[in-house]
Amino acid sequence: MTEHPVNRRTFLAGTAAAASAFSALPTADARPARQAGDFRSRWDLVPDRVWPGPEYWSNPLQDWRVRGGRLECTRPAPGRSLHVLTRELADRPGDLRMGVKLSALDGGPLAEATGSAGFSVGVRGPLGDYRNNLVHGSGLDAGLRADGTLFLGSGQGETTAPIDLGGIETLELRLVADPEGDSYRLALSAVDPDDDRVLGTVEKPGVPAARLVGNLALASNPGPARRQQDGPAPGPWAFTDWTIAGSKVDAHDDRTFGPILFAQYTTHEGTLKLTAQMPPLGEDDEPTVRLLVDRGGGWARVAESPIHPRARTAHFRVEDWDRSKETPYRLSYTLRKADGSSAEDTFDGLIRRDPADAEVLTVADISCNAHYAFPNTAAVVSMARLDPELLAFTGDQYYESTGGFGVERTDLEAALLDVLRKWYQHGWTWRELLRDRPSVSIPDDHDVYHGNLWGEGGKRAPGRDAVAATKGGYTMMAAFVNVVHRTQTWHHPDSPAAPGLQGITGYYGPLTYGGVSFAILADRQYKPGPDGKAPPTTSGRADHVVDPDFDPATADRPGLDLLGDPQLRFLEAWADDWRGARMKAVISQTIFTAMATHHGQPDNRLVADYDTNAWPQAARDAAVRALRRGFAFHLAGDQHLPAVVQYGIDEHRDGPVAFASPAINNLYPRWFRPDRPGDNRPSGSPGELGDFLDSFGHPLTVLSCANPELERRPGVLEAETDKSAGFGVVRFNTRDRTITVESWPLLADPTEPGTQFPGWPVTVSQLDCGGVRAADFRLPELVIRGCDSPVVQVFDEASGETVSTLRLPSPRWRPFAFAAGPHTIRVSDPESGRIEERTGVAATEGNEEELEIIL
Repeated sequence: MTEHPVNRRTFLAGTAAAASAFSALPTADARPARQAGDFRSRWDLVPDRVWPGPEYWSNPLQDWRVRGGRLECTRPAPGRSLHVLTRELADRPGDLRMGVKLSALDGGPLAEATGSAGFSVGVRGPLGDYRNNLVHGSGLDAGLRADGTLFLGSGQGETTAPIDLGGIETLELRLVADPEGDSYRLALSAVDPDDDRVLGTVEKPGVPAARLVGNLALASNPGPARRQQDGPAPGPWAFTDWTIAGSKVDAHDDRTFGPILFAQYTTHEGTLKLTAQMPPLGEDDEPTVRLLVDRGGGWARVAESPIHPRARTAHFRVEDWDRSKETPYRLSYTLRKADGSSAEDTFDGLIRRDPADAEVLTVADISCNAHYAFPNTAAVVSMARLDPELLAFTGDQYYESTGGFGVERTDLEAALLDVLRKWYQHGWTWRELLRDRPSVSIPDDHDVYHGNLWGEGGKRAPGRDAVAATKGGYTMMAAFVNVVHRTQTWHHPDSPAAPGLQGITGYYGPLTYGGVSFAILADRQYKPGPDGKAPPTTSGRADHVVDPDFDPATADRPGLDLLGDPQLRFLEAWADDWRGARMKAVISQTIFTAMATHHGQPDNRLVADYDTNAWPQAARDAAVRALRRGFAFHLAGDQHLPAVVQYGIDEHRDGPVAFASPAINNLYPRWFRPDRPGDNRPSGSPGELGDFLDSFGHPLTVLSCANPELERRPGVLEAETDKSAGFGVVRFNTRDRTITVESWPLLADPTEPGTQFPGWPVTVSQLDCGGVRAADFRLPELVIRGCDSPVVQVFDEASGETVSTLRLPSPRWRPFAFAAGPHTIRVSDPESGRIEERTGVAATEGNEEELEIIL
């Protein structure tokens, strides 16, 4: 576990209002503690499996298992721990009594084992939350070294005593903490469990009371987690009969996590799709999960689903779903015990009615969570206050560093357990919001253990390092990638994507909700790697250009994809389909421009970055034209630099508007620090606003931007705020046809006025997303009879291009065009199927004609 100084200045500590907001969430974590009764582990009742049970969290998941009635840490490595979730040391005087039986994993005399094992007590992270303690905490270690040493503490503060292990194969460690004035006296004894004979004791007086507040954990080879260490090699250990008692121990029986961990769902065109996320269970565990709903007559089972053996998910699909009603749902799972008994676990939530008739749909754009502030209570509280109807997780739901211990890359099962542990942190963070509203989750590069991803349609990369990744393809196993896709995207509406190379699944597709038609894109999966396809660089990296004389035209090479042809065709067809929708938006991983100028450090300037979706240029332009065709707003994440931009294709402002959301916890800050102020910016606005060319030559208009500070304050939340970490929502006003983007720093209270990033909120019109301000030509004003909200399509007869497709708010509108000459106008009513078309309609400057069309 990582050492951190304790910082009690948490977001919630300072405001009663925030605490009240969080307590309003349907979570059990806010219940008051009670003084604990005695705790005893019952792994003798747990079937063989990796997951130790709902009362525990194991670090890391893949290194622990229950087998034969005992808990085993199978990897001989330092810093492994298992926390009990339902007990903690309270910040009050009292005593602690704790015991556990130890043996070497493979049996034999303890004197022939290696490494150390025991307890870690008072485990605390910088934020004080018990979940933050799990992954960012450190505590006071107490245990046995196999060389015959009992120890209390570590480093220079360690106290030790020798014992004679003889031929003992199992011993019991007993830890006692008693108050002694303002401090505590700790005593650790080793006892032969066969005859209760004390083999040795070590005592440590004068332990500050503050060291004995926080989580309680078992430790295998306690100390900082790292792959290499000096001195004797660590060893694998087994534990049984963990007992906890004492007046200093609080009980939180509501803090269990699992077996049903969290759920995600969407409703679309009469179909409910829901995923229940489960832990890694065993062969003797119940293999299915049940879905029940209450339509007013009590709980009724509607489906039962098997648990996927790799993703540990249960999936439910319910046709003919009535989207006009709110419907409570319940997931139910039977947790079997080894003695034949069982317990029923339930997870309740709400399928919201589709707010198709609402005036405003609020969508949360959430991205890039390095989980430094896990469980990110500040962000969750703020998002609960904003109460969005739809959650859009736009990538990097976790990083390779999430939860510590690095990543597993070679063994498939270990890699799956490793990525699930990180994914569980994401779900644990957001589950109280996920349980009662639809959500979209799209994996980005770090979700599949890439620093940057150029997927090339599922190709296998020629290695596992960053150099191999720039050649294109996936560095991880196809089965691993498919599990990531399944856990994050199965609950989306059905995708038209066919499996790609290596059988890697696709997930792009449509979602219509709240009167807004969304296109969910996979904008990394089909993109080519730059190595061998873009000009060589002088930076030592194929993706980073540092040459100040770089000519972006040299990188604009023919035949390179961005979205891939099938996905681009889907996007174009989606832009023309307005059934059930009044507005359109695209959800993808990153914006289609290269905005950031400085990466990682404020003085680290990159001339160009092939990781951005500004490259390949021609393919990027085709994608942006498809968005413009449907007047689609773009929600994305990835760049760790909050911004609202308007794309340009042939000139400034002739493309859609996009929002790059702030990182929730910012792993890698970026800045936009242009060499000159932007053109055509509002009077008095900062120099980073206005018209620019991005690093690949595309017109770029910056409407708002929140650069990180150049220096950061101490404290996890304060430092993240200074890195421009935060959260944002997009409000689609389907009556006025406007889009308002709101964005706040991490520690801001979104209910207070004036707390957003400077330059926010930003409001644009639906027509802005079609490039109306850059269009010089107009068609006759249409007067449409027979339909109050028709769909109008405009085709350029010279180029054959679809210029635009728009559902009108009223039956009068003057279409625009980007070129003079004859155009075709098609007017339709999607609900009735009626269509009328006019050809040879002239687009001219200052057109004042009128054209009547009767459906």
